[in-house]
Amino acid sequence: MVDNNTFLSPLDQIRLAESDVTRQITSARVSAEQEIARARLQAEQSKKEALEAGRREGKALAKEIVARAEEEANSVTAQGRAQSAELRRRGRQRMKTAVRLAVEIVIGLKEQDTNL
Repeated sequence: MVDNNTFLSPLDQIRLAESDVTRQITSARVSAEQEIARARLQAEQSKKEALEAGRREGKALAKEIVARAEEEANSVTAQGRAQSAELRRRGRQRMKTAVRLAVEIVIGLKEQDTNL
């Protein structure tokens, strides 16, 4: 088999090699640009997925924080109601004691007035 390049002048052989290398470079550039485009699309998709995951996690965390705050508020409210009930009970008890003492004082004064 005869190589066509052997009948070419050295300058033509260089030009032919240059042309071949230029095609290879162009092909490599196109291939690299396609790979870069795919990588950018993948990066953009990954970024979107990460943002969405972050939003979901943030919402879940916010719901959890609100739920804990509501539980704490309910607990504080229940404690407040219990303390309020205890204070009313003590107030009624003290009022009874105060009325009894007042009655004893009034009765005691009347007894002193009658003894004079």
